[in-house]
Amino acid sequence: MGYENLIFKKLDGGVTLITLNRPQRLNALSNQLQEELWHVLDEAEKDEDIRALVFTGAPRADGRPCFSAGADLKELSEQTERYSTGGISSIVRAMMDRGFEPKLAGVCSRMETMGVPSVAAIDGVCTAGGMELALACDIRVVSETAQMSDLHIKNLGSIGGAGVSVRLARTVGPARAKEMMFTGEPLNGEHSVNIGLANHVFPPDKLVDGAVALARKFAAMRPQALAMAKAAMNAAMDLELEQALRYSYIGSAALPAGEGARAFAQKQPPPHTRA
Repeated sequence: MGYENLIFKKLDGGVTLITLNRPQRLNALSNQLQEELWHVLDEAEKDEDIRALVFTGAPRADGRPCFSAGADLKELSEQTERYSTGGISSIVRAMMDRGFEPKLAGVCSRMETMGVPSVAAIDGVCTAGGMELALACDIRVVSETAQMSDLHIKNLGSIGGAGVSVRLARTVGPARAKEMMFTGEPLNGEHSVNIGLANHVFPPDKLVDGAVALARKFAAMRPQALAMAKAAMNAAMDLELEQALRYSYIGSAALPAGEGARAFAQKQPPPHTRA
């Protein structure tokens, strides 16, 4: 598929770089861009050569960095007007339907649960829907000049529709998440790492290279083991301890380690390692 709002680039080592590419709109997540992200995830799950994803944002027209400023507010305003014709109750009824999931929320949920690991490489503005997209990635790395925030409450008087209040609290803890959401104040790269929002901080010119190098390490591992580990860790967030442990035991049994153990004993590389 051809993409108009993102750049899809396969790199060596099993890594694919996905660049949000609406620089004139601060890489705002328009409906079309969200559709394209969904197709990217389709492609990643079907193509065995894609073993890790890196998401980043195109710089603004003036060269300043930007990950994403969130939803396209013009589109959001039009959508809200359509819902409002039936009153607020029509919106609530839609959200109460267990089968209903806003488009960006669906993209984020799929990223969070898919077997292919993902890394968000963030510089410049990352807020609102951009933060929701970043939180759905397995790992976040940031530049020193990143501006991590959530401006839903400050700018819109609402909360995000793609899970920021849940994923942010699970990532950095409720107290820090509340401070970020209640104030809207941005965090730089170093602060983001200090509170556990990101794993690594890089100089701006080293950010994407650092993210790709990390993704290549993931891509060199056995894909089934990565997917199983990810599923087990996600389950650990939701299940009681005994249930979570049982989940991990079943996952281990589903991936026998005998062949890898023999290779290790013989000082040979694991059979699943990429050349």
